[in-house]
Amino acid sequence: MIKQTTQQIAEILHARLFGDGNVTVTTVSTDTRQAVENGLFFALKGEKFDAHDYAEKAVEQGCVALVVERELPIAVPQIIVVDTRLALGELAKWLKSTLNPKTVAMTGSSGKTTVKEMTAKILQKTAACEEDVLYTFGNLNNDLGVPMTLLRLTEQHKFAVIELGANHIGEIAYTTAIAQPDACLVNNVASAHLEGFGSIEGVAAAKGEIYRGLKENGKAIINQAFYYPQWRKEIGDHELQSFSYTGSDQDSYADFWAENVSLNLNGSTFILHAFEEEIEINLPYLGAHNVSNALAATALAMAVGASLADVKAGLEQRLQVKGRLYPVEINEHCLFIDDTYNANVDSMKSAISVLKNYPAFRIFAVGDMAELGKESTQCHQEVADFAQQAGLDLIVSFGKESAVISANAQHHFTDKQTMSDFLLPIISQKIAEKQPLVLLAKGSRSQKMETLIADLCRAFHIQF
Repeated sequence: MIKQTTQQIAEILHARLFGDGNVTVTTVSTDTRQAVENGLFFALKGEKFDAHDYAEKAVEQGCVALVVERELPIAVPQIIVVDTRLALGELAKWLKSTLNPKTVAMTGSSGKTTVKEMTAKILQKTAACEEDVLYTFGNLNNDLGVPMTLLRLTEQHKFAVIELGANHIGEIAYTTAIAQPDACLVNNVASAHLEGFGSIEGVAAAKGEIYRGLKENGKAIINQAFYYPQWRKEIGDHELQSFSYTGSDQDSYADFWAENVSLNLNGSTFILHAFEEEIEINLPYLGAHNVSNALAATALAMAVGASLADVKAGLEQRLQVKGRLYPVEINEHCLFIDDTYNANVDSMKSAISVLKNYPAFRIFAVGDMAELGKESTQCHQEVADFAQQAGLDLIVSFGKESAVISANAQHHFTDKQTMSDFLLPIISQKIAEKQPLVLLAKGSRSQKMETLIADLCRAFHIQF
């Protein structure tokens, strides 16, 4: 956030100011649990909370002004708006337009956070200074997270990399209008959040909203394998670019594609083609799906000025993130892989594909996939069929609907501690026999499968 007075902010928000207009704010806050300096507190309201009730606490934490929907008996300047959530987005949109860094945005059913991380790494090489690139922290990708990310912008930032998520129609249209990207893409479309979208076509419609917010002369990037003709209306006259990795000859028709892909236990190597250029990439991300993610990140970064040399330098540098194929080495013979951040059908299949390639005793610890609505049973069966074809050595499941994946009632659990107690002697025996073993845990966020990894790590005195 750049320095603004309360009077200036009131004018930006077309709002009424109550109190001193010369108070300066430099940060924005929506959380009374966090201490801030010279903060502007937005009193958000939800179905089950009203932050107006905690505004006094915000002042105690360092906020010097409030954005509220009604005047409060608190002795600090107050900016009165109709809707504090919409005002938060309006201020973020103003700041983004004012500072105007080159901005890219991505959405999709899976992989969008990985694409965000890859893109940020590339653009950090382009900028030659990591602090010149703002990017979404964690998974703050909704109608509140996107504005809060953009409100961290300062004059220093040359690039912004913004992840957009959604669980209902209209959310991405709202956030992309705030982000105003110079380039954007839908990474893929899969069965995720079907309760909110109703069908796979509903998912596609929601994701395609990202193209609606492109700036003039912006670039619309598509995954050739997941293109929906209905997006043509959203894309309009914007330049269209494509990427593709399916392993077929059709890939070469895309603007960004991979050739001579060799997957290994540390990642992959391939020749990356970008229009008329090509370069060899040694990618330290596991699985074929991450080759596609690398192409997506390449397309986004090059759309705002990255060179192919920047792409190589960025993609070959990896920051391990818990929950996303995060490796935990127990010893030279035993590896746990934490892929527990979230799950849908496509990401489940990708995880299984990674696991099956290990020359080891392969254990898949799987939790339910959530928010699939009436398609849930069918989706779990699809994963079960894929897992069976992969020929894994042991599948254990947790939850209500994932029993079909383990295909053995004796290996389905409704308590993770019991699952851990079942797995521990198996793992210990393999370690004693010096037989290589890899365990991969995955499930939707609600299943908290990372607690299984943590419990097993404690048994071997490994910090997780």
